[in-house]
Amino acid sequence: MKFAVLGAGSAGQGIAGYFALNGHEVRLYNRTPEKIAPIAKSGKLKISGVIEGAAEIRKVSSEIKDIVTNVDSVLVTARAFGHQFLLEGCLDYLENNTIVLIFTGYWAALRLRSLLSKYQRTDITIAETTLLPLICQLMKPGHVNISGIKSKVRIAVYPPSRAHGVYEKFGSILPQLFLGDNVLETSLENYNPIIHVPIALFNLGQLEKHQDRFGFYHDGISPKIAEAIDAIDAERMNLIGQLNLDLTTVRDMLVEYYGTEGTSTYEIIRNCRPMKGYVLPDPFSYVREDLLYGLVPMASMCDLLGIPAKATKSLISSWQTVDSVNYWQEGVKVDRLGVEGMNSEQIVKLATSGQQ
Repeated sequence: MKFAVLGAGSAGQGIAGYFALNGHEVRLYNRTPEKIAPIAKSGKLKISGVIEGAAEIRKVSSEIKDIVTNVDSVLVTARAFGHQFLLEGCLDYLENNTIVLIFTGYWAALRLRSLLSKYQRTDITIAETTLLPLICQLMKPGHVNISGIKSKVRIAVYPPSRAHGVYEKFGSILPQLFLGDNVLETSLENYNPIIHVPIALFNLGQLEKHQDRFGFYHDGISPKIAEAIDAIDAERMNLIGQLNLDLTTVRDMLVEYYGTEGTSTYEIIRNCRPMKGYVLPDPFSYVREDLLYGLVPMASMCDLLGIPAKATKSLISSWQTVDSVNYWQEGVKVDRLGVEGMNSEQIVKLATSGQQ
């Protein structure tokens, strides 16, 4: 099959290499040509870590038309900031009934469905995963290290009637994928905002001085920071309960995904081997993504449904103070998700049936 990968950061190069080593034709797009120049020159992508090999990348370009024309599916690995820009740039060139799979959705399906209607491309299917199935670190352009592969990753689809077709296409390539009931699950199961934001805030001085060598998870976690993570996660679980979704705590997800051991969030993160020594690239950019597309929509939906979210809101406000970004104004809220004025039953109906 032919796949277009949009975004050539650590996630994009990891996914491109993984799909290519599994025998598929892969094309790679990045907005800035510098990051993909070594791959364009050699046609190869070096993969090291738990998977090793030289992956052949069939076409590399900063012209999106060259990459997405005549492909079976589009794999979006770019950060949430770029999802709308990339989808809008693709729509004129995509074949009918193309699947756009967004790795780490951050509410992508609900955010972008209005764009498909605007361009009269409701034939396009948007799928999203909870998280990236691989743990990737870019060593340099053209060389990505894959230090771990998650054992389970949820995928959900909008409109939901097309879910089984999407799963049949990707399930054999990524056997760790399992099909969720709706895109509320994939967005609310994403634990990145719950973990990243408090670790970054309470290690702000270290990140400002040593972000290029700061082991984000192992060096950044402490028993008290783990308690902050638990407090935010408790509010996430309250929202999940109100929506009657079958999801688990961050602590249980880490145990399930990585087989790590421990009785507390602190112990589980400290004992997680794939996280050991991991340096989060450009952590402040990740935190902004987690706030704008993770914690703000969660808090906004809590407000809509009358659920207290004191810890989450406190974290958002703290970052708004230190980062000079108005997260409450710029973040994704229920109006951008298309659920403003709905109750929990109506939100779930939209996500599970595609109908309001």
